[in-house]
Amino acid sequence: MAKTIKDLIESRINKMRNGYVFTYADFNDIVANPAILSRTFRALVQSNKIKKLAKGRYYKPVKSVFGTLPPYEEWLVQEFLMDGKKIIGYLSGQQAYSLLGLSTQISSVYTIGSNTYRRKITRGNVVIRFVVQPNTITRANIPLLQMLDSIRFIRQIPACTPNEACVILRKKIGNLCQEDRLSLVSLSMKYTDYVRAILGAILEETDTGTETLFHSLNPASVYKIGLNNEALPNRKKWRVQ
Repeated sequence: MAKTIKDLIESRINKMRNGYVFTYADFNDIVANPAILSRTFRALVQSNKIKKLAKGRYYKPVKSVFGTLPPYEEWLVQEFLMDGKKIIGYLSGQQAYSLLGLSTQISSVYTIGSNTYRRKITRGNVVIRFVVQPNTITRANIPLLQMLDSIRFIRQIPACTPNEACVILRKKIGNLCQEDRLSLVSLSMKYTDYVRAILGAILEETDTGTETLFHSLNPASVYKIGLNNEALPNRKKWRVQ
């Protein structure tokens, strides 16, 4: 007996990992008509075989002794990181702080760096917020953008003082290759001035692109961040306090 479209879709869903979030695009090779897919998914939702997460987005539920669990958190944000094979966002905020060793705290708030302004979204117990990233986002520059974001929000990193964060970032940036340090300079030009001031003070230790950064600053500006000489030895030259 020939399998129906519903049978083929259901068979594919059965092979997916529990908690996996999927869209119509995952089934375009079976049927390209979104109206047919919508009707099929609606029937599967009604039979409790899948759950609807948002418009056009569904997930295979995780069943436990505590009932049906929400989808895994990392899949909740995947749509804001990738559009097919194109990178459209990256993890900033707490997730970036953890990757850089700036914080060990666990947060249910995901911060996404994106070229497009979006309002905050809540999905289950997860809050997804966005920060606008004016630079083009590529796979290669995401670690650099995360460093610059950490400087930008250095006063907001949980359980880590600005001085502690600065010491860690100085070491991370100092370990970069010359090409990446120059890329940091270029990317920082689209960040606020105090980010360029702190970056300049850090990079001066490696003599990388500091003249460009220094001349990009207003000579009358003073940046009150709460950094001391131990955290940033040459802060006075860069008017960082």
